[in-house]
This record gives sequence, structure tokens and C-alpha cells, in this order.
Amino acid sequence: MPQIKLLIQYDGTNYFGWQRQKEKLTIQAVLEESISKILKKTVKIRASGRTDTGVHALGQVATFRAEMKIPILKFKKAINCLLPPDIRVIDIEEVPDDFHPQYSVRRKSYLYYISLDEICSCFIQRYVWHYPKDLNLDAMISATEIFRGRKDFTAIAGSTDIKDKIRTVYELTVQRVDKIGFLDMFFLGNYLKIRIEADGFLRYMVRNIVGALVEVGRGRLTIHNLEEAIRRGVKPSPLQTAPAKGLFLERVVY
Repeated sequence: MPQIKLLIQYDGTNYFGWQRQKEKLTIQAVLEESISKILKKTVKIRASGRTDTGVHALGQVATFRAEMKIPILKFKKAINCLLPPDIRVIDIEEVPDDFHPQYSVRRKSYLYYISLDEICSCFIQRYVWHYPKDLNLDAMISATEIFRGRKDFTAIAGSTDIKDKIRTVYELTVQRVDKIGFLDMFFLGNYLKIRIEADGFLRYMVRNIVGALVEVGRGRLTIHNLEEAIRRGVKPSPLQTAPAKGLFLERVVY
């Protein structure tokens, strides 16, 4: 049976994450119901990984198996007509049987945005962490080095049944930007853009890394204490998990 790969974008604001949950609105459930309606049969889809409640995606990848009775391009148009406007299938293709949306992943990257302004524009407030505090950018940049490389991320992982918490972080950058685009407009301000790329991520890993960097920027968590916490596998203190709304799954590399 053919395997179909979807490239998906979604605004996660109104959803309880990716994974189907009983009596809760999720991205997976909406997609499965729409695909099943078109194909007139029950279809289950598998993604590159779960995203949490409120997290957005620019390039989520998922697959399903089904005999396609209509051309792929026509199917793409049909599913986007059925989906709500905050979920979109932007590409679709048939892939080999040995392709796995999760286990074939080589790298993933996430973006996180923080607004440091006293007042956050109503047009971007659902996509940034509004944090109107002074942050030491140099200290935050210095702290990124602690997370790079292959290491055990037990200290900053959320509750999970996964036993192997070793991951490789290839890139972690913190950049100050003075504007964010929306349609053909730009909202001037004081923003931080954080990008992280790794071979995989644990639950809350990105949001906890962002939270740790913010604590370093506030001067409430020293680089030495953060480094020691990571080495010992204990949660650094203080540490706040950054809100989900500022997080975007950027892309998945196979």
C-alpha cells in the first residue's frame, strides 16, 4: 500500500498539541478525520514527533498509508478545503516503504521568539513570549555553549518515559532582532530569536532551554550553576518552562 508524506503548517493556539487525545481538539485528530472523509476509510497518520499544546509548526512531517483513488495534487486541494484555516498541507508526495517520519529523521530545528517590549502588538502576541524585562544578551549567548554537543539532557527534560535522554545539539543561537514581519508590514521593537537544531528533542527540552537562557539573562541563574546542573542531571534552579506560544517547529531533515 502506498505511503503518502505530508508537509504541514499549523497555528497551534487552539489545539491541545499534535497527538490525538480523548475529547480534546488536536492536530492529528483533525487531519485524520479530514483525510478519512476524502478517502472514505479510516486513516491513521504518524508524525515526525509530537508538538505540545499551543506549539506551532512551519514544517511538520507526517505520513499515512492508503490507496489513492484521486491524483495527489487534487487530494491536496481537497484536504485543504476541509481543514480549518489554521492547519494547511503545503506539500504532498509518495515516499518509499522504508521511509519513517520519526525514525528516519536526521535533524530537527525549532525557533522561539521573545518580545522584550513593555507593550506587545496584538498582531503578534499569540506567537511570542511577552517578557518585558532587561536581559543580558551576552550572558545568554555565552550560556548557549553549555547545551551544544552530545550530552545527557535529563536536567532540562520534562516528565517522560523515554530512558535514553542523550541528544546532540548541533546549533543554538540567540539573536536580537528589531522587527518582526506580518503580511507586508513590520512591527518594530525589541525581540529575541532563538534557534536550536538537534538530532532529536525530549519533552519540553526546547522550552526549558529557552527558560534557562532567560534566567541567565536575568542574572538569577549563573552559567556555572547551569553547567553543573546539566552535568549532574538535576533541574537547574531557578528554571521556568517558556510558554508554548513562542515556539515553532521550523523544519525536519531526513
